[in-house]
Amino acid sequence: MKNGILRDDEGFDLLVNGIDCTFSDTQVGACEMARELKRRNRGCIIEIRDRSNGAKVIMGGDGRTM
Repeated sequence: MKNGILRDDEGFDLLVNGIDCTFSDTQVGACEMARELKRRNRGCIIEIRDRSNGAKVIMGGDGRTM
């Protein structure tokens, strides 16, 4: 992040059942939000997508990533 402005390839998207739900600028924040989303929506698939490379991580029911 230069000059306080995020570029399109910075940060993390949170997806619920494959649909963009929210955004976090840090990985730690994204993981915390994903755990909370999973806690409230046990039957949903919660994913964290890294905008820099497109890699996705799935949040498990126990709060760990897969």
